[in-house]
Amino acid sequence: MTFPSGLDVVRGLAPGCTGFFRFGRNTAIGLAYTPVTRSGFYRTPQASAATALRIKAGGNANDTVNGSGARSITLVGLNSSGDVISETIATAGASASDATTQAFMRLTEAFVASSGTYASQTAASHVGTITIENAAGTEDWAVIADGSLGKGQSEIAVHTTPRTKSAVIMNMTISSDSDKKANLVLFKRENILQTAAPYSPLRLVLELPQSSGLIDLQFDPPLHFPPLCDFGFLASASASTTDVAIGMDIMEFIPR
Repeated sequence: MTFPSGLDVVRGLAPGCTGFFRFGRNTAIGLAYTPVTRSGFYRTPQASAATALRIKAGGNANDTVNGSGARSITLVGLNSSGDVISETIATAGASASDATTQAFMRLTEAFVASSGTYASQTAASHVGTITIENAAGTEDWAVIADGSLGKGQSEIAVHTTPRTKSAVIMNMTISSDSDKKANLVLFKRENILQTAAPYSPLRLVLELPQSSGLIDLQFDPPLHFPPLCDFGFLASASASTTDVAIGMDIMEFIPR
């Protein structure tokens, strides 16, 4: 079987196919298995518990609708039917933002949509860390980190396929502290819209125990995930804490 080239996909020459790079990082992986995301979470409620989201209070005062930092944030994910949704919400400085009008079952990406600063290597598009939470204010869902320079983008090494698309991982790059061992697990869970037991299990796809340094993997044939499937990385440290970053080249396509 032949697959369209990545260039053909991004040029729109492969109808029904979408290629993208999913990147995640967690700078403080501990002894318990934790998603490789900046927030340390990848929320996976059942469809009946889909929720509106908002920007959490406690951010920087300059990240506001008329400020010098982030003026709006776009959220991308799935609704309770497994369809892709996105919504842009205005920032509110140190206060919580208004909630989204749509309910999210998964949040796959969050990014700065507009800024009061023409960004450069010394001037970021947002000033503080921006945390996305549920509208009730009880659960963090994602983080857009600032660090020494605002990232402008969530870092989530987990993805969920919508109801109309399958996905494949073609390549992945893994980086972790060279002097600390990390245990890495790629998992999947299918049929995310199930409402009652028996449920589809969380299943191991790939395990990389005692990993350190840089790892580059290519898959031929690529790793396949059907519609309505969670997949991504959990990591744990062998001792103390470790810093793990993972990138995945993903292609989504309409299954036959």
